[in-house]
Amino acid sequence: MSKVLVLGDRIVDKYIYGTSTRMSPEAPVPIVTYQNEVTTAGGAGLVYENLKSLGVDVTMLDLFDRASVKTRIICNGHYITRIDNDYVADGSVSLEYVLSQSFDKYDYVILSDYNKGTLEHSVEIIKHINKFDCKVIVDPKTHKSRYKDAWLIKPNYKEFNNLDFADWKGNIIVTNADKSVLARIDNREYNIPVERVEVSDVTGAGDCFLAAFVYALTKKYSYKKSLELAVRGSKESVRHVGTYVLKEKDLQKKIIFTNGCFDILHKGHLTLLKEAKQLGDRLVVGINSDSSVKRLKGNERPINNVATRKEQLLLIPYVDEVIVFNNDTPYDLIEEIQPDLIVKGGDYNVEQVVGYDLAPVHIVPTVDGCSTTGILGAKP
Repeated sequence: MSKVLVLGDRIVDKYIYGTSTRMSPEAPVPIVTYQNEVTTAGGAGLVYENLKSLGVDVTMLDLFDRASVKTRIICNGHYITRIDNDYVADGSVSLEYVLSQSFDKYDYVILSDYNKGTLEHSVEIIKHINKFDCKVIVDPKTHKSRYKDAWLIKPNYKEFNNLDFADWKGNIIVTNADKSVLARIDNREYNIPVERVEVSDVTGAGDCFLAAFVYALTKKYSYKKSLELAVRGSKESVRHVGTYVLKEKDLQKKIIFTNGCFDILHKGHLTLLKEAKQLGDRLVVGINSDSSVKRLKGNERPINNVATRKEQLLLIPYVDEVIVFNNDTPYDLIEEIQPDLIVKGGDYNVEQVVGYDLAPVHIVPTVDGCSTTGILGAKP
């Protein structure tokens, strides 16, 4: 199992909840009647709590017995004000400790920088950690020069522009509220759409994004899937008032994959698709392109072109997504999607199923008398 270390500025998020029915006679502000308060981890601590909740083997390197405190006043469900009590750590303490340590047991080291002093000497810290072949991932708050040689950085859109990351040469992920996440990792570009959701509180959304991304990396998911899970994590975070800690069920939707020509839909197809959907949360169907079908079935096929076949499949309530592939097999597509389960019909055994080395395989018994060949009256 991959091991992760979190180092950075620890923040305490405090929420004071109350109600109000009248305004103060002293100033045009509400009089808040205290109800209760909640204290949670923020900053590097929130990244750590998220990773721990997600089941990651994670360690928090906490070198200081104090933290910055952000106190938010919530009245009748509305954010009234925030009171900050900042603590600036002595960065030389962090540097001295890091330089004395080996990091060879960690696969990923997260530097969560909130510009509160802990990572003041981040260049030297990154240089030392890199000696141990760790991947250093940074959530930045200051100029790009402070993160030289980090494996990946994750600024938001404002930080990207203000902190001079436009010409960053390494791996980078840029978040921008409800707009697409843009990333470049190992020289490949990614554009991950973000679904617009009703936002209750954006506090900690970036920390949840980062934790979900690293969680996915420890699962050996592709970068694309890791980014998609990170978006899902941040989206789940903003649905909640106050700081939210992710659970694995927030991220993991079991993806089922099946494939075929699906030229003329029949009962056998529908039976397979129904059972496949029941085995997970999301059913992705790969279909051969027209040219691919011709190579496999001959020049008389397909009967229905790819647009029609795709449209028909999307009308079936069990199907969540249809992806067209042009190769003779969907191996590359399966490798990209990384499904949790592959489903095929009973005319295959497990070892005959393309992608059986990439994911477990479930075989659905064939429905007697149901085949496209039979419908067309062709010889087997």
